[in-house]
Amino acid sequence: MVNNLVVCGGTFDHFHKGHEKFLNFALSIGRKIIVGLTSDKYLRNSKFIHSVSRSTVSSDRIGSGQDLELIETFTQRENAVLEFVKKEQALDRIELIKIDDLFGPTLSKDLLIDAVVVSDDSKKGADIINQRRKELGLSLLKVLVASPVKAEDGKLISSARIRDGEINRVGRLYVKPAWLKTDLVLPEDLRQKFKEPMGVLYQEINPKNEKNSPCIISVGDETSKKFNENSVRQNISVVDFKVARKEKFSSFSELGFEGNENVITVSNPRGHITSDLFNAILKVFKSDFKNRIILKVTGEEDLAVLPLILAAPLGTIICYGQPNKGLVKVTVSTTIKDRAYDLVSKLRPI
Repeated sequence: MVNNLVVCGGTFDHFHKGHEKFLNFALSIGRKIIVGLTSDKYLRNSKFIHSVSRSTVSSDRIGSGQDLELIETFTQRENAVLEFVKKEQALDRIELIKIDDLFGPTLSKDLLIDAVVVSDDSKKGADIINQRRKELGLSLLKVLVASPVKAEDGKLISSARIRDGEINRVGRLYVKPAWLKTDLVLPEDLRQKFKEPMGVLYQEINPKNEKNSPCIISVGDETSKKFNENSVRQNISVVDFKVARKEKFSSFSELGFEGNENVITVSNPRGHITSDLFNAILKVFKSDFKNRIILKVTGEEDLAVLPLILAAPLGTIICYGQPNKGLVKVTVSTTIKDRAYDLVSKLRPI
């Protein structure tokens, strides 16, 4: 049955395949669709973040204040939805409006709304809307549930998982399961390509400017030492006691560590990304970061930046040295993750 007017809504952060299916479902059952897009003000409301986010018409999880900082702005989210609507040639059927609360236009007596479209985990929001409509003497809305979309690993695609750095917008895992079981080696003919900076190259990075970032990683002994000297208190440090492939340090204290860090030792030869390294990095990102973490590499950490990028949440800052050129600062984004994924995919399993 086709309904005349259908409403739906959400945050639509990091617009993904699940959002596409959600809106296509609304289009399939309604002649006219009103899409409520949560405002930045709505997202900043602590009551929304902690009490309502998991029961509204959006299936996206919004958690801590840091998580909130990683959500795209209203304009970015609006543009992503409009781009999709144009692609579907549905501009004449979809009206996109900004909403500052759960209800949006659903309590209007001037709109003859037939149904509300929700995701499976957001039906409670529709129940709240219908309860308020009942109190106002309005007819109850039909509640229609859009089917979920699963990622490569069988779990649901969500903006939260994208922000956490687990998957991309179509649900592809950034860390292939095979990489957790097999060591990878860099072919000789690709070594030059892998020397290209993954981020912005600086002659000098001011460590003090990095202190407010949600997660900071230093890769390399000299970089880690400099950060420690400047009290950056980076969350993760990757060291191998070598500089320019020559043994230089013999203890963590020489690098300025305090001695209360959690130390994880991993094996990783030069030009390799071992399954040991991949598994250790994933373990690190699942930790609570109550203590700073040192990944001590037995071998060399020359390619460690790549698995760090693939496993890190968006917004993570990774700093590492570029021999004879300076320091590279990587701010992890979906674009950087895609580049790292392509590079690691070129390594040869052994």
